[in-house]
Amino acid sequence: MRSKKPPPYEFSDTSRKRAALRRKQRREREALPLFAEQIAEEQPSEDKEMARRAVASATQEARWRDDRAAQWRKARRMIDALPADERRAVRRVWDCAPYPADPCRLLGVLHSYSLGKLDLKRPPFPLSRTDAGGARIANLFASSDLFVTILEARDIAADPDRYPLAKRHAAYHHLQAAASKNKDRAGAMQDRVRASELFRQLGELEEDNA
Repeated sequence: MRSKKPPPYEFSDTSRKRAALRRKQRREREALPLFAEQIAEEQPSEDKEMARRAVASATQEARWRDDRAAQWRKARRMIDALPADERRAVRRVWDCAPYPADPCRLLGVLHSYSLGKLDLKRPPFPLSRTDAGGARIANLFASSDLFVTILEARDIAADPDRYPLAKRHAAYHHLQAAASKNKDRAGAMQDRVRASELFRQLGELEEDNA
């Protein structure tokens, strides 16, 4: 199941941060000039403040990673509670989803499914695998060498099961091109809808023919 491991974050002590700290402390002193000396005595040194920030950053990073791990565990518990066929379908949809592989995104997918807004057999994207960033591994947008006319492309979109994968692929590209050139907005939108439906199917077909 797709997951994305975020890179570790470490606080960096830079000259810009130190300069910003000096400006901040100066403004604090200038705001109350009568108490400037007392305020200066209470202000931490640059080294002490940078050390404090480093500790605070590490603590926040650890808390964020703990929360993220808890979200993964929650999502996995939700998936494990589903019947076996639904578990397989959810995992497949997640492995093909065009979203970063973060636990909050997976919880969003599960929430949509629980509300009946996501059809696991016909999700709104192709069923071909994506990487941890959500980029599709199979390049479904690659140009097709096969030529079809626009009328044939529309026929293919109307009954795609009658045609081989190569023709569906060519029809998708031709419908996209026709929609971009069509000045009739209604006609262009119809071709985009046809192309979108073919695109959604292409992933599953390419996976079956791999």
